[in-house]
Amino acid sequence: MLDKKNLQGIPEFLRVVDDGSFSAAANVLNSSRSRVSQLITQLEKNLGVQLLHRSTRSIILTDIGEQFYQQCAQGLTYIEQAIDQAQEDQQTLTGEIRINAVGGVFGEKILTPLIFQFMDQHPGVNITLDFSSVHVNLIAQQYDIVVRMGSLPDSNLIARPLTSYKTHVCASPEYLSSHKKISHPKDLLEHNTILGTINKWKFSQKNTLPNKKETKQSYELTLKGKLHCANGHVSRFAVLNHQGIARLTDCHVNDDLAQGRLVSVFDDWQLNDSLVSLVYPQARYKVHRVQVLIDFLLNHFRKN
Repeated sequence: MLDKKNLQGIPEFLRVVDDGSFSAAANVLNSSRSRVSQLITQLEKNLGVQLLHRSTRSIILTDIGEQFYQQCAQGLTYIEQAIDQAQEDQQTLTGEIRINAVGGVFGEKILTPLIFQFMDQHPGVNITLDFSSVHVNLIAQQYDIVVRMGSLPDSNLIARPLTSYKTHVCASPEYLSSHKKISHPKDLLEHNTILGTINKWKFSQKNTLPNKKETKQSYELTLKGKLHCANGHVSRFAVLNHQGIARLTDCHVNDDLAQGRLVSVFDDWQLNDSLVSLVYPQARYKVHRVQVLIDFLLNHFRKN
């Protein structure tokens, strides 16, 4: 039976799962591969279960291992939070805040300057800012907050709206003049489309009847795309270079539309606005420095 006072092997197990190999985990832990392997083997022996399937090429969690990992990762988060709260000076903010955010124009030109302002106000705070576009597990990967654009999956996390941007379906005049005319979203199936993380586009159209009653139609289609890239800079560059049609937000193409370098494909069909949200585990909000950053960001966008 595992002695609850003896947690040896659990940090090593979590590290191996997060990093995907014993060697990578050993480097992070400043240990040897054999030592890490020995500790996890002993942990499995103490538990009386197998946590990992090992092979020369990969490490795969067993079903029990997956459950054990999730619970231990969450427990470690609570332990780190308790340490933070015990050590943190409530007047002078200190410590690290780990942020995963959408990149591109919003992350680089809008969010990053705000982070700089916050760091100027609180020089004792260190920020780790990650722009990877893959949706992350906040608890398992120990991010304090995540900034996401677009719809969010249902979860037990807290999501707070920061702002929203109008979404345009746009192309260059040169592309449209040399390709088949578009009058309905279904016509996009016959065109080159530039796709990011969303390949299912849902349109709506408002119509005003003679009696001035407004009706709303919707149309949804799934596109294959000529180019796939989860980067707004690249999508904008592609449409500016006449490669096809893309969905892009105001923050990417407002100037291009105003100056005629790009045009909206539809006058009467619209996509939903792109919502930017601040997402965090409820427990993280109790750490004072994280709470102050969340309030700082929410207050900025509320005023602008």
